[in-house]
Amino acid sequence: MKKGICLFLLLLCTAAVVEAQTYPFRTYSIENGLSEAVVNTITQDEDGYLWIGTGYGLNRFEGVGFKNYYVEDGLLNNGIQSLLADEKNQLWIGTEGGVNVMRKDSIHTIPELKPLDSSSILSIYKDSQNEFWFTTDGEGVWHWDSSQQLTQYREVHGMGSNRVRDVLEDKNGVIWFATRDGLTKLEDGNFRTFTTRHGLPDNRLRDLALTENGDLWVASRGGLCTVTDEEISCFTEQEGLINNRIQSISADGNNNLWLGTEEGASYFADGEFENYSVEEGLANNIIHSTFYDTEGNIWFGTFGGGISLFLGDQFENYTIEDGLPNNVVTSITEDRKGRFWVSTYGGGITKIEGQSLETINAGDGLVDDKVYTLRTDDLNQLLVGTRWGFSIYNYNTFNNFDEHELPHRKIRTILPFPNSSDMLLGTYGEGIIQYRDKEFSQFTEEDGLANNVVMALERGADGSVWAATYGGLSRFKDNTFTNYTLQDGLPNNGILDVIIADNGELWVATFGGIARFTGDSFESITPEDGLPDEVCYFIEQDDRGIFWIGTNKGVVRFDYQAYQSGAENTNMQPFRLLTTDQGLTSNEMNAGASFKDSRGRLWFGSVGGVSVFDPSKEKISNAAPKVHIENISVSGELISIKEPLDIGSDNHNITFEFIGISFTAPHQMKYRYRLKNSNEGWQETTQPSVRYSALMPGDYTFEVKARNFNGNWSPRAASISFSVQAPFWLQWWFIALVVIALAGIILFIYNYYRVKRMVEMERMRVRIASDLHDDVGSALTEIALQSDFLQTMEVPDKLEESLKQIGAQSRRIVSSLDDIVWSIDARNDTVGDLTDRMQDHMNNVLPDRKVYYDFDCDMQQQLDVSLKENLYLIYKEAVNNIAKHSNADRVDVKLCADGSGFTMGIKDNGTEVSGSRKSGQGLRNMKMRAKRIDAEITFNDKNGFEVIVENRN
Repeated sequence: MKKGICLFLLLLCTAAVVEAQTYPFRTYSIENGLSEAVVNTITQDEDGYLWIGTGYGLNRFEGVGFKNYYVEDGLLNNGIQSLLADEKNQLWIGTEGGVNVMRKDSIHTIPELKPLDSSSILSIYKDSQNEFWFTTDGEGVWHWDSSQQLTQYREVHGMGSNRVRDVLEDKNGVIWFATRDGLTKLEDGNFRTFTTRHGLPDNRLRDLALTENGDLWVASRGGLCTVTDEEISCFTEQEGLINNRIQSISADGNNNLWLGTEEGASYFADGEFENYSVEEGLANNIIHSTFYDTEGNIWFGTFGGGISLFLGDQFENYTIEDGLPNNVVTSITEDRKGRFWVSTYGGGITKIEGQSLETINAGDGLVDDKVYTLRTDDLNQLLVGTRWGFSIYNYNTFNNFDEHELPHRKIRTILPFPNSSDMLLGTYGEGIIQYRDKEFSQFTEEDGLANNVVMALERGADGSVWAATYGGLSRFKDNTFTNYTLQDGLPNNGILDVIIADNGELWVATFGGIARFTGDSFESITPEDGLPDEVCYFIEQDDRGIFWIGTNKGVVRFDYQAYQSGAENTNMQPFRLLTTDQGLTSNEMNAGASFKDSRGRLWFGSVGGVSVFDPSKEKISNAAPKVHIENISVSGELISIKEPLDIGSDNHNITFEFIGISFTAPHQMKYRYRLKNSNEGWQETTQPSVRYSALMPGDYTFEVKARNFNGNWSPRAASISFSVQAPFWLQWWFIALVVIALAGIILFIYNYYRVKRMVEMERMRVRIASDLHDDVGSALTEIALQSDFLQTMEVPDKLEESLKQIGAQSRRIVSSLDDIVWSIDARNDTVGDLTDRMQDHMNNVLPDRKVYYDFDCDMQQQLDVSLKENLYLIYKEAVNNIAKHSNADRVDVKLCADGSGFTMGIKDNGTEVSGSRKSGQGLRNMKMRAKRIDAEITFNDKNGFEVIVENRN
């Protein structure tokens, strides 16, 4: 009994039978933001967004996150049954309570469709006449024509049932309905229904699809059917269909079908079914909807599992869940029988044969379970390098070399000799060990090896051996090592792998990139040249000549011809990064863990298992991503992105969030952006946001493009224009106020100093006038008085005459001095002071004549000293002329002075004048004085004599 239990446990530990092919699916559920896990319908709009209708809410998906919509956002009901994106980029939403339409992220109702508000809309279809069809669960089908007339068709009109699941128009314009009781056809206004009597396996129909060649396919509860000339052919579980209860059909461009059933999905191509269920990665076996997006991806909406994206059958994965003893895969090889051998670090080796996995470890005779490398030789032996020696396995027994036979451990790589049991062993720290004629010899740094850590060995066409070491690349030929390092063009001296390409060229993978050997130096290719990562664990080449490089970020597809051409178009994309998004078990690869099998498939060993990649099934889509600006935040606050967009002067920190829509590899999107009018060109980033700080005031336009995994750039850039307002101190009105204020200050300062000077001058004038009057005037008066006193004495006649002249002259000087003192005295600068002076002079000179005065001005108005003086002297000269030369008995004086100028007129009525009046010195003096004050002077001798002095600006 105990022996039987031990045998059972041994078998359990060493062997597992599993399905060999596990295809990658990517699942999105409530944990990712989906509103509910029951998905009823899926569609895609013109902007590239994927729309998912669930049992509770509508969801928009752009590849990374979901946006949810509910009744509070405008939906008639949270139960979404059907979706349609039309050519106007409107989303039609069929709910359990009527129809909504979404335009520019705003949900509306259509008044003409109000009769449907109590209906559960199972599908929405727009035919070639741009007329809508709405199918319901119990109320037949509604037709909304171009005149917005709503017509209902029920069983009484010829429908197979009032419960209609789907509607479709074929290439002949015939309308087909999938009903609960058969397939109904509407042609030329007539209805006809096909049932089990006509060949349907079941009358309960769920979905319809039309392939490119015009074939009509029908999903029923009894299998898949096609209708050709009213002849019905069906496929069921007997032909390989996973389950007869089909819920949904989607057709690709090659006339193949994806079917969603209640037990998984089936792919129908060339009359054959390929089936998928939760064992292959589906989120749930009950599939409600299927949908092809613009990139050619197929989506499955499930019942309770969310949505699953099928990543294609280009990858097969093996992990612990599939039977591997350990997920850290270090090496892969293939024997002559086509069996694959996978080594793991700590789990021994695993044989993959057909659909079974069998693990062999130290308990079966392997020298150590921590395996570094596997290799088969020409003698059909499996060579195993481990941490504690190496084993030779003939598929029955092990011939082990441990520390007793081989004192050197950590066998990192093995290179067998052709048609021989001899080999070279690369070790981790002890150089190269040669096993020849059952004897070991060692080559180390002392023998010329670049470094004792040897990660890979490869034999060249000329028989030379290339060793990838941590100190460079070593070439061993004719018992001599030739080393190549950074000085020869290597990107890094730490080399992890080396291969000989199909054209005989040598390539190496290093810690700093990859390099091609040109004969005497290396051409390095690093992240600066576009390589997605610098740490390159292995390099492999497929049958097409494409290189595959293992990194910490995934496996890089490298097209050297495209790299040489320098092109960026889709067909010549140099670098593509395959990650878990495309189906890898893990993004972190292991050193040297790559292999190309006899079928041309590539095996990649990682820390998460092993992935088998079939290059012939590689899917490269030409679809370009759509790019959208999702959000704009200013100083951390989200704002509306509707134009025109004005940013306040105190909010210059602006963040733009954008998204390029690609479902194949959403996390590998690359962006190119620029901010027009900011003096910057196009910039590139992998981040979906850009922040600008401290933007100067002005008008800007932000533009962004996106490039997807396949190298396609979005055809149009997403853009938005906005203005950054200037702060108030840079606004024109503020600048104008500052200019005015500065001008006012300057004017104030100028006037202040001018007034100050004027005050000082006026004080000086008063002082001078006082001094002249007190000192000079007094002295002259005293002289005049002394002359008068001397005349009273007895003096000679001649002396008396002289004294008279002295007295008269002194009085004349006193009179003239009095005029000068009056003119320079600042206290006499008003018009009133001038008129008073003029009246005094008139009264003194013409005491016996009647004089009329007319002064039309502000008596307090100030006059310039020069103006006041010259006007007074002209006036004085004119009055003196009247006194000397005219017999006038009337003199009219007019003086008008204001801000615009002045006018002075002196007119007499004399009839007799001497000739000197018109041509004497007095007239010349008046002209001279008028010129000094920029005035015009006019003399008029009609009806007396008139002098007019005028200056009007």
